[in-house]
Amino acid sequence: MRADSGKRAHAAATWPAGASLALFALSFAIYALTAAPAIGWLDSPEFVAQSLSLGAAHSPGHPLYGLLGYLASLLPVGDRVWRINLLSGACAAGSVSLLFLCAHVLIARIAPRVSARSCLWMAMSIALFAGASWALWSNAVRAEVYALQALLSTGALLALLHYEDTQATRHLLVASLVLALGLANHHLLTLTILVPGALFVFWRERRPGLRVAAMSAGVGMLGLCALVYLPVRSLRHPLVNFGAPHTLERFFWTLRGAAFAKSAQEAHVSTPLMDTVQVLDAVVDALSLPLLLLAIFAIYLGCRVAAQRRLTLFLAAIAIITIAVRVLLGFDPETPDHHAYLLPALLSLWLLAIAGIAQLCSLAVSARRPLRAAPALCALALALMVPIQLFGEWPRTSQRSNVAADEMAHWSIDALPANSLVLIAYHQTRFRLWALQAVEGARPDVSIIDRSFLTYPGMAGEAKHFYPELAALIDSPLRAGEPSPMPLLHELAKERPVYAELHPNLDLDLARALQPAGAFARLDAPANMHDTERAARRQLAALFADASLSERDDTRAALLWYDATTLDELCILGDKDRAREVLADALQLAASDQMLLEMASACGLSVP
Repeated sequence: MRADSGKRAHAAATWPAGASLALFALSFAIYALTAAPAIGWLDSPEFVAQSLSLGAAHSPGHPLYGLLGYLASLLPVGDRVWRINLLSGACAAGSVSLLFLCAHVLIARIAPRVSARSCLWMAMSIALFAGASWALWSNAVRAEVYALQALLSTGALLALLHYEDTQATRHLLVASLVLALGLANHHLLTLTILVPGALFVFWRERRPGLRVAAMSAGVGMLGLCALVYLPVRSLRHPLVNFGAPHTLERFFWTLRGAAFAKSAQEAHVSTPLMDTVQVLDAVVDALSLPLLLLAIFAIYLGCRVAAQRRLTLFLAAIAIITIAVRVLLGFDPETPDHHAYLLPALLSLWLLAIAGIAQLCSLAVSARRPLRAAPALCALALALMVPIQLFGEWPRTSQRSNVAADEMAHWSIDALPANSLVLIAYHQTRFRLWALQAVEGARPDVSIIDRSFLTYPGMAGEAKHFYPELAALIDSPLRAGEPSPMPLLHELAKERPVYAELHPNLDLDLARALQPAGAFARLDAPANMHDTERAARRQLAALFADASLSERDDTRAALLWYDATTLDELCILGDKDRAREVLADALQLAASDQMLLEMASACGLSVP
């Protein structure tokens, strides 16, 4: 009898490790099956290019992701872009696995009388439910920093939970290292856990001693060494070298995210109340209303129980701080990155939800008439939620057939004449072209200069490094916000084709000298540019028609941007006949778009 009970105890003790590995394998298989095969939209092309060139991405540089992305690109599986996308899948699967372990620790701590089997199934179910949420899943199938950040955040939470239970120094050191690595990946999201975590550790009856604090700081500094990669690599002028952070001033400019803060502030047009409502709606969508209510119940009950109060407040603080940060920055429900910013809050709320379930189970088994079936019923209810979440999110999350971004990148540059000079201004265009250059070495005969990026420190020097023959033009200055050097541009146009991307920051002198000619407008254009522009518009519309469900919104936005900028340019040129054609195309995409209606009115066009 003793031998049998010992075997059962050993088996129960090994279940969590085996279940954790099984969850990783299952989650990774789903993420790999739905991973994007191509460069993708938004910032994903930039991260592909950063990984392949070992470069410095946009502020705050994301050095840890760049290093891991480069290592992933070396794996002998599939093509290089798919390997980098799979890195996100591996990180998200690791986050699911660690979230299971966190939930298992919480249930065992709050409801020790719940059976090992019920504890295991409840923890597995909440982890799988979280893994199938759009907030995590959408970042597990593309090149992005958020899946890696979710892995680091969950690892820090697990280490701090173990430290709370054992007071073992090793767990505090692990948390310090993981959070420091998080600062080398996405410092703002790391701070939403680091600040409450520091209060959680040091504001207690048994504070760590000076020696332990010093060791934690030392381990943290070791993790921060990943930041050294930025200036060291920047000295070699990689393809992606945002801010050229190889001087002290530019290094700190990159780290503090000045460019991001400025653009976020300029794009923030909604009211704080609207942002709050939209953020809370996104939280409910990712969490489900029943789990949110359970999380609130866990906060209420946890604050009343002295043994659970500190941990409850720690998890609640993470959720509150993360939500507040996203509200302050603004929230666009159509932007996946904004949902990804909520991941620290969601991780803590998923854990609070499982804590609420554990508290209910503990009350049930401790009742005068024990409800012994309650834990099993809770585990069953959670398990049933998983396939509903999985199959509900699959259509809008799977990117296995998403290739429109690659096709659009080729569409924009393949038709350019040899030796062309292209002045671009939209960051997503720059990211897509970077990706083509990094992956395929595309169009080395075309010179590409970003007028908007020239406003950032160090970027003029980087442009001159790649195009020394254009140094006079770059210094003229060429950057957005300054009058364009028209005499220099006209002289260049006599020697080589000169194109500019249509953008709201074009000054009038340059805009009046351009003619829409496909993806870009040509300076001092020859005749028959109208046919070229119309043919390019039909090609772009075909990309939209063939786009899969999960990238339909991105391709539609790209097509609408093309129409809007072309309409604005034709209105500047006074070509109302062509402007009416473009307006009709744009209204088919967004019949009630306020920006289009205002542009039509300013141009003197009637809306059909």
